[in-house]
Amino acid sequence: MEVDEDNRSDFEKEEEEEDDSVSDLLRDRFRLSAISIAESEAKRSGMEISPPIVACIADLAFKYIGQLAKDLELFAHHAGRKSVTMTDVIVSAHRNEHLAASLRSYSDELKAKEPQSERKRKKVPRKED
Repeated sequence: MEVDEDNRSDFEKEEEEEDDSVSDLLRDRFRLSAISIAESEAKRSGMEISPPIVACIADLAFKYIGQLAKDLELFAHHAGRKSVTMTDVIVSAHRNEHLAASLRSYSDELKAKEPQSERKRKKVPRKED
């Protein structure tokens, strides 16, 4: 059975358009959240912030988060895992010692709050007689 190239390319174009619209939606939601955070922090500090500056910061942050997501995916893949772990996030912050220390501290807090019975235990291989 032969696949018609025109139909396949139309399908691929539709998928690409859907991906673009989802990306646009995420970017817009991220931008609105960043603007809201910036405005509330400025108000709390008694400062004013220019809307074009907030929009620029939001766009830069969105691009940074996209690159970070790719890096985290690569770290997990390199470690032979299909999912990203807290260790991957900490490793991604290796250039910023303060951030890395904060992430380690946060990770330790999460581990301490985790119930003992639900923690994963290492499997010990059974010795065959």
